[in-house]
Amino acid sequence: MPTNLQWKAPFTTSCLHAADGASRGMAVVDPVLAEAIGGPAADLQVAIEWLGVPPGRLWRQLLGLSGSSEVSRHIAETALAKTVGRGQHFEAQVSRLAASLLQLQNSVRAAIPKLVEELVLRERPLREQWEARGPGLLVTITNLTEPDLLAEQAEVLLVRPAFGGAGAAHLQSNAVRIEAVLANPHADLPEVVRLAWLLAQLDLDLPRHSEEIQADRLPHVARLAMIPVVLKAAEAVELARYSPELVGRAMAAWHVAVPPGLDAVGIVGDWWETYQLDRPPFQVALAALDAMIG
Repeated sequence: MPTNLQWKAPFTTSCLHAADGASRGMAVVDPVLAEAIGGPAADLQVAIEWLGVPPGRLWRQLLGLSGSSEVSRHIAETALAKTVGRGQHFEAQVSRLAASLLQLQNSVRAAIPKLVEELVLRERPLREQWEARGPGLLVTITNLTEPDLLAEQAEVLLVRPAFGGAGAAHLQSNAVRIEAVLANPHADLPEVVRLAWLLAQLDLDLPRHSEEIQADRLPHVARLAMIPVVLKAAEAVELARYSPELVGRAMAAWHVAVPPGLDAVGIVGDWWETYQLDRPPFQVALAALDAMIG
């Protein structure tokens, strides 16, 4: 059964989406947003480094929580509790992180006061495309893998386009965020396909799929695994044409980071061919891909 979606446009998710990408060296292509987040995003990154917590893990928590709360202190407190627990200096840590987050929120709100209203208007084109093609795409994904691979429910968090088309799956909160672009940035990779790729990752954190994969590695393994799956499904419903070249373009267009020197396209292609031939349990296949990427 296709995933039941709830569409949302949380203000703070847009703020953190841009700040997170900027912290990883991505260029913010929206000049208004770039100016608004410049100083506050840098301060937030300094705060995260000061905390001495695993930055990737904390960013994932902050972004995942921002879909259900706009209160900076609540987001900071919950994210830190989930990342490092309530230690001796917990209150000071929360205060520092919450202050930086509030500064980011205030700067973006001053620069783009109607951000949420604009996102609500941008929702319609993507949602209409999804309702026309998405359910069939998800059914095809389960036909290519396993019937219970997909989440039954998920939130789609629309964010202001900061990087010309980007998004991420939040496995811990059954939510995906996706930039609400008005047109497909890449003609051979429709945004409907990107959305399906994000949604297909959400239940991969269940033990029946990934109990052998270390938690911090799982998001990366999930991103890579679902690229050939979703592109093959998109070919079946005439939304794309699967090829190794398209796998590589999807990795670039969808901002999938790979370590230097790793032939990710070749590894993913070999893994997918083997999976199609042998059809092991998907848990076994995911563990194999984890081992292949090292």
